[in-house]
This record gives sequence, structure tokens and C-alpha cells, in this order.
Amino acid sequence: MFVFLIFVITVLLLIYIKLKYFTLRGPIPGIPPQFLVGNLIQTGFIRGVSYPEIYTTLRKRFGDVFQIWYGHFRFIIVIKFEDIQYIFNNRNIYDQGDIFTEQLSVIIPDSLIATKGHYHNFLTRVEKQNWYIFLGLTFKRHGAVTLPLFRRNKIVSNFDLIIDCVDKLLDKWRSQSNDYIHTDIVQDSQNLLLQIFGFIAFDFDLGCLNDDNHVNGKNELNQALEDLLNTINIAFYASRFISNIYLTLNLRYRRARAILQKYIYRMVEQELGENEESRAQRKRTSLIASLVASLQIDEKLEATKREEDKKGKDYLNIYIYIYFTFILWIGLSRLEILNEMIAFLIAGFETTSTALSWFIFAMSKNPRVQQKIKAELRGEDGKYDLSRDRLDSLVYLDSVIKEVLRYYPTISGTVRTLTVDDCLPNSGFQLYKGEQVVIQFYVFTRDPRLWSIDPELFYPERFLNEDKNHHSYAFIPFGSGHRQCIGQDLARFELKVIAARMMQYVTFGDAGPELNAGGYVTGLTIKPKKIGVTIQFDQDK
Repeated sequence: MFVFLIFVITVLLLIYIKLKYFTLRGPIPGIPPQFLVGNLIQTGFIRGVSYPEIYTTLRKRFGDVFQIWYGHFRFIIVIKFEDIQYIFNNRNIYDQGDIFTEQLSVIIPDSLIATKGHYHNFLTRVEKQNWYIFLGLTFKRHGAVTLPLFRRNKIVSNFDLIIDCVDKLLDKWRSQSNDYIHTDIVQDSQNLLLQIFGFIAFDFDLGCLNDDNHVNGKNELNQALEDLLNTINIAFYASRFISNIYLTLNLRYRRARAILQKYIYRMVEQELGENEESRAQRKRTSLIASLVASLQIDEKLEATKREEDKKGKDYLNIYIYIYFTFILWIGLSRLEILNEMIAFLIAGFETTSTALSWFIFAMSKNPRVQQKIKAELRGEDGKYDLSRDRLDSLVYLDSVIKEVLRYYPTISGTVRTLTVDDCLPNSGFQLYKGEQVVIQFYVFTRDPRLWSIDPELFYPERFLNEDKNHHSYAFIPFGSGHRQCIGQDLARFELKVIAARMMQYVTFGDAGPELNAGGYVTGLTIKPKKIGVTIQFDQDK
């Protein structure tokens, strides 16, 4: 009788799980999910089919709104741009996706990306029914320290630093023959951007461009970051319980964390070794200086406090707003700094290095575009001239970078979670509190309804002429609304300086359809699957 009872309970539990987590809900179309794996097998995701390919196929089948399961996570994919505009404009209804705050908090807890809050508004409304519920306090503590450092006026001062790093990579390429086929462009791009970000954010030489400490093109830090990213890709769609077990037992992940901790604490100690006057001056322009300046004096005491109690508590009439000056007093623990720096290391080089890889691939396939960039760089006097002041005048290069980001989006989209029930105004579908909405970038950058010139054509001139005034939501490579990428100005600046410097000296050639086939590899970003290019030096430095 006991065995039978256990059997019945188990069957009922499985039926409950199937109905709750793996069953189509409501009128929104989609593929009926399979038990435990959702649509991972049906869409080909497990076999390596990329997000762009999956969403393009499903859109043709189901239209502009459909539901999909990645494991037990259910997402509603929204591609209709009128609905997308509504979602971005109603941030009180559509907040940062829980998939980020819940899953990434397992790997990089308390980092800016894994917390709730608004990038452009540090003050959040208090829920009406409770005077003392404050939303997003952790986000505000981290945002107050990090966000001011990503303003353009503090970014452009890094022009010479970026040029120096690019020249180091050019020297490596120059040592190889013109006939040599470069199949490690993705790795070279990662090494370059990681080196640049190490200097810009942390005033630290990460040694990513030094061949003497590389194994298979990677140094120790680069390999640790890659291992961490692979862990994120595996753990991202598992439950928190399974993710925690996986991370605890995964020796590669633990080793990667130890290596990252070693590097980061070395950076922190180096910064702490500076005199107070130097740190006080640099914290306005340096991420590491700002983070170390925020380090809590008594970390053990601070760790025992609740978020609203850290570094003091305002007992006055604060049920409407939290004073911004109060937020600035709140410090970060050493562990919070560690996780924040890991998050910035990943975000600071992964997306921009992917965009650079796609730029090089696109140039190898479009010699006409390369020549137009070079003509713009030469200027009226026929001489190559690249300076910080001249950079803003390179309007054709701007259009090329936009077209690369449009044609080859580095990320598939962004996620928002509903805070209340709502209805999509254009498609009319009812959504409910807690549901997660995916705004998919790739599909509507190729939507012919939003572009005057064929969107399947790689054509940078579109941004100078017919598609100059395209729909505002047809092209949002860094997202939109209150959780758009905080590093977009830095990414654009880095990419433009690097592209301009490379085009000054080299021409990328196509190594053939087998080695230079493109395709997609889906991870944290969407990387090119196969790049094989030749590099011809046009002139010496």
C-alpha cells in the first residue's frame, strides 16, 4: 500500500510539473513543449542551431508573437515593433528580466546586471501600500559607483590608449606573410578588447597581447573568462537548485573563479597601494578607483546589515523618494567588488570583441566598402590622418559600423518581466504578472516593413540616405528603455577607433567559402562560426 501511495504521488507530481511548466498557455501560439527540456530539442538549440535561425523559423510559422520554452523557462517572443515600443515606454510594467536577476545572480551575485533598478533614474517610487518598501536598493548602491564612469566625456580620453593596443595586434599580424590565412580572428579580437578594457577600467596590464604567456592563443585570464562564459551558457536555463549543484561540482568553474579572483584582488591591492590623493582624483574617471573608493571600512559589520540599513538609515519622511545623496554614502563589500569586476570584465570585452569579429568578416566579404573607408580616411590631401578630432568626421565609417551591428547583431535580444497584468496594444495578447517577454533584435533588423532598402543586403549607405530616418525600434543594438546597455558609448567609441586604425594599414581578404563561411555560434553573444581572412598590409606605420 505504501509503495502504491508513493507511485500515485509521484505520478501526480509529474502531471503537475507537466501542466505547470511544460504546457502551452493561453491563445499565444507556439510549439507544445516536451517534458523537462521544453523546446530545446524541437528547435534544434541543443544541436547548435542559433537564436537568429530559431526565431526566423518560428516567426514564419507563428507570426510576430509566440511562446517558447528553454528548459522550464517560458518566454513570450515579441517582434511586432508597435508592441516593442509600448514595452520599452512602460518600464513600470516591464522591468528587467527575471532570467537575468535570478540566473546570473547564481554566478555573479550583486553585480549591476543581476539586480533590479533603472539606469537613468536612481530614485524609485515606493509601493503605495507600504511606506517602507524600497525597490532596487542594491542596484542603486552599485549604480551610484559605476554608471557615471561611462559618460562620453570620460571615454574619449582613451583614444591614444586604444591606438597603442591596436598597433600591438597589427605588429603580430605584420610578422606573418600576406598569404597566411587568419582563422583566429575571434580570439585576436577578444585578446585586443580585453587588453583595452583592462587599461580603461582597471589601469592594469592584463597581458592579453603578449604571446609569451599564451596557450592556444589565450592567456590565463582569457581562458578563465571563457570557462566562466561556458558555465553561464550551460547553467543559464537550469533551475537555481540544479545550477548551484552544477557550479559546486564543476572544477573548471571553480578554477576559473579562483583565477579571476587572483587577478581582481591583485588589481584592488594595486589600487589600495596608491596614495589617497591619487585615488580621490582618479575615481571620477577610473572604474577600479571608484570601486575601491567605495570599499566598506568594516566589511563584516556591513555584511550583517539589511540593504536598507547599509551605511546608515534615514528615519525621516522617505516614503516618496530616497535621497540621492544618501545613496552615494553606501559602500560595497570586497566580494561585491569582485563580482562587479567579473561582470564588467565579461561585458566589457565580449560584446565589443564579437562586433569587431563581425566587422572584419564583413570587410573581407565587401572590398568595395573597405575601399570607401580608406578613401574617407585619406582625406583631401591624400594622406592618412587619424586623430581624436578627426574621428567625428568619419561619417561613412559610422554608417559601416551601424550596418555591421544591424546585419550581425551581437546579442539576440533582451528580456523584460511583467510587474502587473497587461495587454499588448497592437497584437492584443493578454499577458500576466511574472511572465517574461523577449524582444528579439535580429528578426526586426531584417524586417522589410521597417527598411526602404532590402534589409537582407549589406549596404552601409542606407544609413546615409534612404534609411537614414529609419523607425527608432528597427535598429537598437544596445537595447532601449531603462535597462539599455550602459557601456554603449564606450563600445561604439572603441569599435570606431579600432576599425579606423585597422583600415589605415590593412586590407582584409576572403579566404574562401569553406574557411570564411560565417554562420552563428550562440553563447552570451552571437559570434561568427567560421572566419578565415587574409591580411594585406597597405603601408607601414
